[in-house]
Amino acid sequence: MSRGRYLAGWVTAEVSGAEPERFLTALAQRDIPFWNAAPPKDYVLTVCLPYRMGKLVPGLAKGLGCEGRVRSRHGLPALCRRLRRRYGLMACLLLGALLLFAGSTFVWQIDVEGNVTVPEGPIRQALQECGVDIGAFWPAFSQDAIRNGVILRVPAIRWMTVDIRGGHAHVIVREKREHLPVVQMREYVKIVSTKPALVDEVQALHGTAETEPGRAVLPGETLIGGYTTGRFGVLGPGRAVGRVTGRTWYELTARAPLTEQSEAPAGRERGQWALILGKTRINFYKGSSICPAGCDKIIESHPLAVKGLFTLPIALERTVTVPVRRQDVPAEGLEERLEGLLTERLLAAIGPEGMVTESHFTSTEGDGTLYVTLRAECREPIGAEIPLTDADLAEIQAKIPPKTEDQGT
Repeated sequence: MSRGRYLAGWVTAEVSGAEPERFLTALAQRDIPFWNAAPPKDYVLTVCLPYRMGKLVPGLAKGLGCEGRVRSRHGLPALCRRLRRRYGLMACLLLGALLLFAGSTFVWQIDVEGNVTVPEGPIRQALQECGVDIGAFWPAFSQDAIRNGVILRVPAIRWMTVDIRGGHAHVIVREKREHLPVVQMREYVKIVSTKPALVDEVQALHGTAETEPGRAVLPGETLIGGYTTGRFGVLGPGRAVGRVTGRTWYELTARAPLTEQSEAPAGRERGQWALILGKTRINFYKGSSICPAGCDKIIESHPLAVKGLFTLPIALERTVTVPVRRQDVPAEGLEERLEGLLTERLLAAIGPEGMVTESHFTSTEGDGTLYVTLRAECREPIGAEIPLTDADLAEIQAKIPPKTEDQGT
């Protein structure tokens, strides 16, 4: 049944007589649509017609020497006809529609989307201070006032909007982009090694390279010195700027028990119902809802809402407590999980600019434990900037040769 047919309605007509099939011919001659025509049985024919054509059935059948009547009516017009004398029900429906419309003009649910580094708590606190709270009358909101108020209270946000549909406030925020740090060339800085490595490439854009490809370095060893040189030697302290990459080697190990605990239901589940009215909770059970030992707790919430249409501050909450039995079972896919964990740790150690050139896994078992080891060779940046100390500055000053007459001219 199509939605359009239900809205327009239809009737089931019953025609009896010597030749009731002539009724179908008369309908076709008058371009009256019909469907579900049943073959005559005991000289009785049934057929479906549009709702508005029901009043023509008796007269049209009488003109053919038959008797016709509307046996049943269907669809929305028939429903309205049955309800037209039920004043109490109609009043309740009207009152419910008015309450639903009035309730949809208040905020009953708030969702925040788009925040990555800013916690949701400060955003909700700022919204509440700006008037966007549960139970607020949203037609009185001012988008500009809310936006400016939240941005002033949470400086990390650069843009936001509040989209409200049927009592559901959807808050979308955009955070400020992180600006690239400004390099102060007047600062005295050197670049040192952060880990043991075999130097692969040195790019000294400013400063003096103190290492070369193929050389092994240890953590803390200077890679690019914080001083500049010329044809007469060291000119003075400065800021080292550059990039040094090297070959590094890692050996990471992870372990886990060969068995893990599995849970299985060990008894009948117990359900507890509660009614949530805004911020008020009405329990339909005695005692506490605290989950006892050896049980799992599942909470199911059924709000009175239709997504995108309306949201009301009413919800039924069901708390299910299920006794469980815990037992040790062999861990499935344990080796693959440990390998994935080690891979994540390796990628975190070398950073987004590093790359793995070679790797392999080995696994052993002992004392009910699985050991997985990852050995890898990588290529990654190994330099880090640190300020020059007083000792570094004194050493650089000692390397500066005294000026001669040739240097003066």
